[in-house]
Amino acid sequence: MTTTTTDVVILGGGHNGLVCAFYLARAGLKVTVLERRHVVGGAAVTEEFHPGFRNSTASYTVSLLNPKVIADMDLARHGLRVVERKVSNFLPFDDGRHFLAGEGRTQGELAKFSTRDAERLPEYERRLEVIAAVLRDWILKAPPNMVEGGWMAMLPELLKGASLGKQAAGLDTQGRRDLLDLFAKSA
Repeated sequence: MTTTTTDVVILGGGHNGLVCAFYLARAGLKVTVLERRHVVGGAAVTEEFHPGFRNSTASYTVSLLNPKVIADMDLARHGLRVVERKVSNFLPFDDGRHFLAGEGRTQGELAKFSTRDAERLPEYERRLEVIAAVLRDWILKAPPNMVEGGWMAMLPELLKGASLGKQAAGLDTQGRRDLLDLFAKSA
């Protein structure tokens, strides 16, 4: 019987587990990934949903995959090709109407249901992009940790927190409110 040494065991070979395993292995750790399904990849798996038709079951989530992760893992060399959809959502209603969301058409489609909301959509999208830009940066940084000891022991973590706070302070009042709402409101 062979003994294998591992530093980290990751339960779940979904896309998040695989990305974690990549970075841990790149840092020199021995990583074991365990997956209950016959295939790894999680939301990034392409599956046959009807005979002859294949699609990533959660392909919309590729927009959440940070470009730095794509570059670090050299995913293009391994076959990643992002195909942007012309239509992001199609919502049919019982009365025969429908809502078709996608690049360049969402505002017009929304106007079929509410002209007021359609007029406000560009401002909503602008505000969302402002806080999304901050979050895209934050997600690549380790959050501050609570540490034992006096203020000297805590200083590096306080500085890390201050750096994040400085970014938030750089937002206008509405942007800070939007960011706080994102974190403070429960689902």
